[in-house]
Amino acid sequence: MINIKRISWPAAVAMLLALLVSTGSLMALAAAPAANTPVEIAAESIEYDAASGLMTATGGVRITQGQAVMTGDRAQYNTKSQEGHLTGGVQAVSQDATLTAAEVKTYNNNTRLVAWGGAVLTKGEQRLTGPRIEYITTTQYALVPENAKIEMPDGTMTANKIEAFIPENRATGTGSVHIVSPARKLDAIADTATYYGEPQGQSKVVLSGNARAVQDGNILTGETLTLHLDEKAMGAQGRTKLVITPQ
Repeated sequence: MINIKRISWPAAVAMLLALLVSTGSLMALAAAPAANTPVEIAAESIEYDAASGLMTATGGVRITQGQAVMTGDRAQYNTKSQEGHLTGGVQAVSQDATLTAAEVKTYNNNTRLVAWGGAVLTKGEQRLTGPRIEYITTTQYALVPENAKIEMPDGTMTANKIEAFIPENRATGTGSVHIVSPARKLDAIADTATYYGEPQGQSKVVLSGNARAVQDGNILTGETLTLHLDEKAMGAQGRTKLVITPQ
């Protein structure tokens, strides 16, 4: 039997949709559905225990809010603890943004989300990937705590850890940072790197700790390097070494 019901389950869905939209807003995503947009849940079976406040949907779960759709094999949400858990090839799609992961959990009154199991957030040509993606909805802060990677049209940044500060259009990679941009003929490494996307037209990356950047065959090393991406220029602070390769 297939049940299709409208259930007041806005929190977990809205939070996941917020993750989907807000994480990508680092690269200028559209707004999330309005909080009062109806949520529709369809599954082969939906059970609700009023005493415990636990709702369980199993079998081809499909959750829809506005133009956003989330699917998985199983979903649980506790209306009392306001914690949710979705499993089984979770996929959330909103406009041109897609989040996929093996599982997604919500905590702390749905202010903290954790997606893990090959978590991938794709928005247009940009992708944020890692074994796990965490997101704090109140501050729009995203964390990939290990084996993190951001892919953009003109390059990638990998690091042991990547933090994204969505409202500021800023991201920081920590530990074995490696930036590669074939379009800019740039290859850079450092202990830490921070990308600043604002103001537009003046984006830059600041490399700190054992920094080394190679562009057009020229090699710049130092403790702190600043790569002005739009101007295709580099600067350095502290003792620096530059090796110029004749063209």
